Amino acid sequence: MEYVPGIHVDVEELLGIRARLAGIPLAAMRRRSSYRSGARDTRVRGRGMEYEESRAYIPGDDMRTMDWRVMARTGEAYTKVFAEEKERRFLLAVDLSPSMYFGTRLGFKSWAAAHTAAYLGWLASFAGDRIGGLVAAPGFHREVRPGKTRAGLLGVFHHLADASRAPVAREPTGSRLAFLLRELQRVTRPGAIIALISDFVGLDDSAVEALSGLGRHNDIGAYWIHDDIETEPWPGGYYQVMNANRAIEFDLAGAGRDAWLYRRQHEHRLRVEGLSSSLGIPLATISCNREVGPQVLQFLRLAS
Repeated sequence: MEYVPGIHVDVEELLGIRARLAGIPLAAMRRRSSYRSGARDTRVRGRGMEYEESRAYIPGDDMRTMDWRVMARTGEAYTKVFAEEKERRFLLAVDLSPSMYFGTRLGFKSWAAAHTAAYLGWLASFAGDRIGGLVAAPGFHREVRPGKTRAGLLGVFHHLADASRAPVAREPTGSRLAFLLRELQRVTRPGAIIALISDFVGLDDSAVEALSGLGRHNDIGAYWIHDDIETEPWPGGYYQVMNANRAIEFDLAGAGRDAWLYRRQHEHRLRVEGLSSSLGIPLATISCNREVGPQVLQFLRLAS
């Protein structure tokens, strides 16, 4: 299939984003590798999650770390010792539901999502995090386990490129989001950093429940990918769009702030912003009509 800029994703282009981050101090990248408020001095979220050994209980030890199995076997009080996790797991979760294959200028939302993932992935790599990810598109699902090397990031890049060229299967709009979040629940261990990249069109009750559960035990940042025309009133007029190689025509004569289309878009934005606020999940708004990099860096406060 011939490469079409702004629609298809190119792995070499995603790899090239690394050079665009060369001027950012490493210390700044490490401080911003978490979405929680305030800079953090270490990449450890509370007590390390990796069990190391059990030792004899010492007065003052946290009762929650008592090793009851060893105590039952020996009759002596023992407490668990956890090794400090020096490396965090960073997951790129990219929702490529049918609604993501849309864009009026520069590129599709799916293309902007891939570039958002690339910027975030490289920043996490520089910060020393283990990178993995999930890519969910119509009829397409790929998972990359977090690894110590950059192989995980490269794997995500290849899956994003493959998804951009895969035929868009017929399925309900937005249905991939709930599926993606359920898969995240299945594979994510507590304490991970998750970058959720989507237009959130499929934000149904099932997706909200899964997102709420993930947010209780992980560090989530949400990246709302949109086209500017989805956040502004559509100019009244005659429109033609392509759907599965078939032209669909509709008339928005007299469209404005009171039009049903704008009201629906505005309600969607309010719901996304409201959910982000209620769950305490930072929300970045990324337009597919402008270069993605400056928008991501501005959100992470890494832009000059």
